[in-house]
Amino acid sequence: MQKILNVPGKIGSIEVSAITTPENDLARKAAANPDLLSQQEKEIWYCTAYVSAIAYQIEEVIANSSARPVRQIAESEGKILEKTQLLMLLITALSLLSTAPGVSNLVSANIMERSRELGLLKAIGATNLGVILLVLTEIFIAGGVGGILGYAVSLGLAQIIGTTVFGSAIVNNAAVLPIVSVLMVVVLLVGSLPAIRMLLSLQPAEVLHGR
Repeated sequence: MQKILNVPGKIGSIEVSAITTPENDLARKAAANPDLLSQQEKEIWYCTAYVSAIAYQIEEVIANSSARPVRQIAESEGKILEKTQLLMLLITALSLLSTAPGVSNLVSANIMERSRELGLLKAIGATNLGVILLVLTEIFIAGGVGGILGYAVSLGLAQIIGTTVFGSAIVNNAAVLPIVSVLMVVVLLVGSLPAIRMLLSLQPAEVLHGR
Protein backbone atom coordinates (compact mmCIF):
# COMPACT_ATOMS: atom_id res chain seq x y z
CA MET A 1 0.00 0.00 0.00
CA GLN A 2 2.92 2.35 0.72
CA LYS A 3 4.27 1.69 -2.77
CA ILE A 4 0.86 2.24 -4.38
CA LEU A 5 0.38 5.59 -2.58
CA ASN A 6 4.04 6.51 -3.05
CA VAL A 7 4.58 7.17 0.66
CA PRO A 8 7.53 4.93 1.58
CA GLY A 9 8.26 4.60 5.29
CA LYS A 10 4.90 6.09 6.24
CA ILE A 11 3.89 3.03 8.29
CA GLY A 12 6.28 2.13 11.08
CA SER A 13 4.22 -0.36 13.08
CA ILE A 14 1.12 -2.52 12.77
CA GLU A 15 -0.97 -3.85 15.65
CA VAL A 16 -2.37 -7.34 15.15
CA SER A 17 -5.09 -8.92 17.30
CA ALA A 18 -5.35 -12.71 17.24
CA ILE A 19 -7.13 -15.44 19.18
CA THR A 20 -4.29 -17.45 20.67
CA THR A 21 -3.68 -20.72 22.46
CA PRO A 22 -2.19 -20.59 25.99
CA GLU A 23 1.55 -21.22 25.90
CA ASN A 24 3.08 -24.46 27.15
CA ASP A 25 6.59 -25.91 27.28
CA LEU A 26 6.66 -26.39 23.51
CA ALA A 27 5.69 -22.76 22.86
CA ARG A 28 8.28 -21.46 25.31
CA LYS A 29 10.97 -23.67 23.75
CA ALA A 30 10.07 -22.39 20.29
CA ALA A 31 10.04 -18.76 21.46
CA ALA A 32 13.61 -19.18 22.69
CA ASN A 33 14.85 -20.68 19.41
CA PRO A 34 12.61 -22.35 16.79
CA ASP A 35 15.66 -24.00 15.21
CA LEU A 36 16.06 -26.23 18.28
CA LEU A 37 12.71 -27.93 17.62
CA SER A 38 12.48 -31.33 16.01
CA GLN A 39 10.55 -31.62 12.75
CA GLN A 40 7.47 -33.01 14.50
CA GLU A 41 7.61 -30.38 17.26
CA LYS A 42 7.97 -27.60 14.72
CA GLU A 43 4.96 -28.82 12.75
CA ILE A 44 2.81 -28.92 15.90
CA TRP A 45 4.05 -25.50 17.06
CA TYR A 46 3.74 -23.91 13.60
CA CYS A 47 0.16 -25.14 13.11
CA THR A 48 -1.04 -24.08 16.59
CA ALA A 49 -2.11 -20.54 17.43
CA TYR A 50 0.66 -19.86 19.93
CA VAL A 51 1.71 -16.21 20.24
CA SER A 52 5.27 -17.10 19.26
CA ALA A 53 4.08 -19.06 16.21
CA ILE A 54 1.92 -16.16 15.00
CA ALA A 55 4.79 -13.70 15.46
CA TYR A 56 7.15 -16.06 13.60
CA GLN A 57 4.75 -16.35 10.65
CA ILE A 58 4.22 -12.59 10.51
CA GLU A 59 7.96 -12.12 10.18
CA GLU A 60 7.93 -14.74 7.39
CA VAL A 61 5.38 -12.94 5.22
CA ILE A 62 6.40 -9.33 5.92
CA ALA A 63 9.97 -8.76 4.79
CA ASN A 64 12.37 -7.00 7.17
CA SER A 65 9.79 -6.96 9.95
CA SER A 66 10.13 -7.70 13.64
CA ALA A 67 7.02 -9.10 15.37
CA ARG A 68 6.91 -8.69 19.14
CA PRO A 69 3.91 -9.95 21.14
CA VAL A 70 2.39 -7.81 23.88
CA ARG A 71 2.74 -10.39 26.64
CA GLN A 72 0.27 -8.85 29.09
CA ILE A 73 -2.57 -8.98 26.58
CA ALA A 74 -1.62 -12.41 25.26
CA GLU A 75 -1.37 -13.87 28.76
CA SER A 76 -4.68 -12.35 29.87
CA GLU A 77 -6.41 -13.76 26.78
CA GLY A 78 -4.87 -17.15 27.51
CA LYS A 79 -6.09 -17.05 31.11
CA ILE A 80 -9.60 -16.12 29.97
CA LEU A 81 -9.55 -19.05 27.53
CA GLU A 82 -8.38 -21.45 30.26
CA LYS A 83 -11.11 -20.27 32.64
CA THR A 84 -13.70 -20.61 29.88
CA GLN A 85 -12.54 -24.18 29.22
CA LEU A 86 -12.72 -25.01 32.94
CA LEU A 87 -16.22 -23.53 33.08
CA MET A 88 -17.32 -25.68 30.14
CA LEU A 89 -15.83 -28.79 31.79
CA LEU A 90 -17.64 -27.97 35.03
CA ILE A 91 -20.95 -27.49 33.21
CA THR A 92 -20.42 -30.80 31.39
CA ALA A 93 -19.65 -32.65 34.64
CA LEU A 94 -22.72 -31.17 36.38
CA SER A 95 -24.88 -32.04 33.36
CA LEU A 96 -23.69 -35.66 33.49
CA LEU A 97 -24.35 -35.87 37.24
CA SER A 98 -27.86 -34.52 36.81
CA THR A 99 -28.59 -36.68 33.76
CA ALA A 100 -27.90 -40.07 35.38
CA PRO A 101 -30.67 -39.76 38.04
CA GLY A 102 -33.07 -38.57 35.35
CA VAL A 103 -32.30 -41.61 33.19
CA SER A 104 -32.66 -43.86 36.23
CA ASN A 105 -36.10 -42.46 37.11
CA LEU A 106 -37.38 -42.70 33.53
CA VAL A 107 -36.17 -46.26 33.03
CA SER A 108 -37.47 -47.41 36.42
CA ALA A 109 -40.88 -45.87 35.72
CA ASN A 110 -40.95 -47.58 32.33
CA ILE A 111 -40.11 -50.95 33.92
CA MET A 112 -42.88 -50.54 36.49
CA GLU A 113 -45.43 -49.71 33.76
CA ARG A 114 -44.36 -52.71 31.69
CA SER A 115 -43.93 -55.13 34.58
CA ARG A 116 -46.70 -57.46 33.35
CA GLU A 117 -45.29 -57.51 29.83
CA LEU A 118 -41.79 -58.28 31.11
CA GLY A 119 -43.16 -60.79 33.62
CA LEU A 120 -44.95 -62.59 30.80
CA LEU A 121 -41.71 -62.76 28.83
CA LYS A 122 -39.97 -64.37 31.79
CA ALA A 123 -42.93 -66.72 32.33
CA ILE A 124 -42.74 -68.10 28.78
CA GLY A 125 -39.01 -68.78 29.05
CA ALA A 126 -37.08 -65.54 28.59
CA THR A 127 -33.97 -65.40 30.75
CA ASN A 128 -33.01 -62.47 32.95
CA LEU A 129 -30.14 -61.69 30.57
CA GLY A 130 -32.47 -61.70 27.57
CA VAL A 131 -34.95 -59.33 29.22
CA ILE A 132 -32.14 -57.02 30.38
CA LEU A 133 -30.63 -56.92 26.87
CA LEU A 134 -34.07 -56.13 25.43
CA VAL A 135 -34.57 -53.21 27.80
CA LEU A 136 -31.00 -51.94 27.32
CA THR A 137 -31.41 -52.07 23.54
CA GLU A 138 -34.51 -49.88 23.77
CA ILE A 139 -32.67 -47.49 26.11
CA PHE A 140 -29.64 -47.18 23.83
CA ILE A 141 -31.79 -46.64 20.73
CA ALA A 142 -33.67 -43.83 22.47
CA GLY A 143 -30.42 -42.45 23.91
CA GLY A 144 -28.70 -42.61 20.50
CA VAL A 145 -31.51 -40.69 18.79
CA GLY A 146 -31.50 -38.12 21.59
CA GLY A 147 -27.70 -37.87 21.46
CA ILE A 148 -27.66 -37.24 17.71
CA LEU A 149 -30.35 -34.55 17.97
CA GLY A 150 -28.62 -32.99 20.99
CA TYR A 151 -25.24 -32.97 19.23
CA ALA A 152 -26.73 -31.29 16.15
CA VAL A 153 -28.49 -28.65 18.26
CA SER A 154 -25.36 -28.04 20.36
CA LEU A 155 -23.30 -27.38 17.23
CA GLY A 156 -25.74 -24.67 16.20
CA LEU A 157 -25.79 -23.15 19.69
CA ALA A 158 -21.98 -23.23 19.85
CA GLN A 159 -21.78 -21.19 16.65
CA ILE A 160 -24.30 -18.68 18.00
CA ILE A 161 -22.42 -18.33 21.30
CA GLY A 162 -19.02 -18.12 19.57
CA THR A 163 -20.20 -15.42 17.18
CA THR A 164 -22.05 -13.45 19.86
CA VAL A 165 -19.55 -13.67 22.72
CA PHE A 166 -16.17 -14.12 21.03
CA GLY A 167 -16.89 -12.67 17.58
CA SER A 168 -15.57 -15.81 15.93
CA ALA A 169 -16.98 -19.07 14.60
CA ILE A 170 -16.33 -22.24 16.61
CA VAL A 171 -14.32 -24.93 14.82
CA ASN A 172 -15.98 -28.34 15.08
CA ASN A 173 -13.56 -30.84 16.60
CA ALA A 174 -14.09 -34.38 15.28
CA ALA A 175 -12.60 -35.84 18.48
CA VAL A 176 -15.58 -34.56 20.47
CA LEU A 177 -18.03 -37.04 18.91
CA PRO A 178 -16.41 -40.29 20.18
CA ILE A 179 -15.88 -38.71 23.62
CA VAL A 180 -19.53 -37.71 23.79
CA SER A 181 -20.57 -41.19 22.63
CA VAL A 182 -18.53 -42.87 25.39
CA LEU A 183 -19.94 -40.50 28.03
CA MET A 184 -23.47 -41.18 26.79
CA VAL A 185 -22.97 -44.95 27.08
CA VAL A 186 -21.56 -44.59 30.61
CA VAL A 187 -24.45 -42.36 31.74
CA LEU A 188 -27.05 -44.72 30.26
CA LEU A 189 -25.47 -47.76 31.90
CA VAL A 190 -25.15 -46.07 35.29
CA GLY A 191 -28.70 -44.73 35.06
CA SER A 192 -30.03 -48.17 34.13
CA LEU A 193 -28.52 -50.01 37.12
CA PRO A 194 -31.57 -49.54 39.43
CA ALA A 195 -33.86 -50.72 36.62
CA ILE A 196 -31.68 -53.79 36.02
CA ARG A 197 -31.86 -54.66 39.72
CA MET A 198 -35.63 -54.30 39.51
CA LEU A 199 -35.75 -56.64 36.51
CA LEU A 200 -33.69 -59.26 38.30
CA SER A 201 -36.05 -59.22 41.30
CA LEU A 202 -39.20 -59.26 39.15
CA GLN A 203 -41.23 -62.45 39.78
CA PRO A 204 -43.59 -63.45 36.91
CA ALA A 205 -46.17 -65.05 39.19
CA GLU A 206 -46.49 -61.91 41.34
CA VAL A 207 -46.76 -59.33 38.55
CA LEU A 208 -49.12 -61.46 36.45
CA HIS A 209 -51.49 -61.74 39.42
CA GLY A 210 -51.31 -57.96 39.99
CA ARG A 211 -49.26 -58.07 43.19
